Amino acid sequence: MRKTGAVKRRSVLKGMAAAAATAPMPLGAAFAAPRTLKIGLVAPQTGPISLFSEHIPFVLEQVKRATGGNLDIGGTKRPFEIVVKDSQSNPNRAAEVASELILRDKIDIMCAFATPETVNPVSDQCELNGVPCVSNDAPLEPWFFGRHGDPKKGFEWTYNYFFSADAVIRAMLALWNKVPTNKKLGVLWPNDDDGNAFSKVMPPPIKEAGFSIIDPGRFDLPANNFDAQIAAFKAAGAEGVFTVTPAAEFTVFWNACAQQGYKPKIVTPGKVGEFPPGVYPYGDRGINISIEVWWSRHHPFSSGMTGQSSAELADEYEKASGRQASMGLGFRHALFETAFDTLRRAKDLDKRESIRDALRDMDYKSIVGPVNFKKGPFPNTSLTPVVGGQWRKSAKWPLELVIVDNTLAPMVPLGGQPEAMS
Repeated sequence: MRKTGAVKRRSVLKGMAAAAATAPMPLGAAFAAPRTLKIGLVAPQTGPISLFSEHIPFVLEQVKRATGGNLDIGGTKRPFEIVVKDSQSNPNRAAEVASELILRDKIDIMCAFATPETVNPVSDQCELNGVPCVSNDAPLEPWFFGRHGDPKKGFEWTYNYFFSADAVIRAMLALWNKVPTNKKLGVLWPNDDDGNAFSKVMPPPIKEAGFSIIDPGRFDLPANNFDAQIAAFKAAGAEGVFTVTPAAEFTVFWNACAQQGYKPKIVTPGKVGEFPPGVYPYGDRGINISIEVWWSRHHPFSSGMTGQSSAELADEYEKASGRQASMGLGFRHALFETAFDTLRRAKDLDKRESIRDALRDMDYKSIVGPVNFKKGPFPNTSLTPVVGGQWRKSAKWPLELVIVDNTLAPMVPLGGQPEAMS
């Protein structure tokens, strides 16, 4: 009985083996499925500079629709995943979540944006750990020199494209010179990467253009009282003001100006004036606030990811969100354009060095303009166009940004002429 059972079991096993030999083999057994590529994204989704993340949900959905979650690389569909971390608008937190993306999530390439407070610590973590990083929306000087970059050496793993502080100063000077003032400019430069960089780069060209600077000195953030600075500006008769503070600080300053009867003819608030939510709260006091414009629906560039023109991208966003498109939209979109271009050109996606080399050799036409990291003005950087704009009354929106000077980028059409604050 035992023998018969053993024979039966052997017969069954042989039959199973024969069936297995003749059955179709699952594709995964013969060809391993391509590894999912991981893209890390550090964004200030909460905190003082969360305005910069307004467009992220829309752009992530757009990326999903455009790619289906796969990149066509060498004729093979490669799945990818975007892992998003919130920096909470804090440089220390930005470094912490960047480290998590690198060490725990094992990303292949990092993306970052939104001022040196986000981009610099993320870039530093990537440089330390040998991970390719592409970033934008951090002025080139604060990004490069704020990280102690050596112009003779540059960095190995990290690359950034945006305007330079020098270009912004020249763009704004072109605008300011068209508004009659006494050429006395009050400045608010905080004790951070942006403030320190502008305090070094800005004075020479400003003075060369015939302006004098009233600088009450660096101050720490957060700040909730600007009475001393306003008093200094009023005493000097400053008819222009330039700031690089978060929205909360500028609101305190601008409201105090109204309360104290200080009415400059020029006001250019960096980190605030770029965004509709940054100027809408001021109502008529927001009319003719001036700002550098790094992207708009009028910029003559198109997307390599969706084929959209700048105007078409802006229209799609406004239709989907019910909100006014602003310059951050183009750069959030371009960030993924350039990340995907890097991955598509990498010779070996399993080697970070290969991805880094593809990033280094980028020569790409994005929706914010050409990106080429070999053209500088500093190593590992690419300069994108910048023009001057002012917020004006609009039939469609409470205020709308109008291009009023295109000296540095004549390809961007004008929509009006510079005017003094009322």
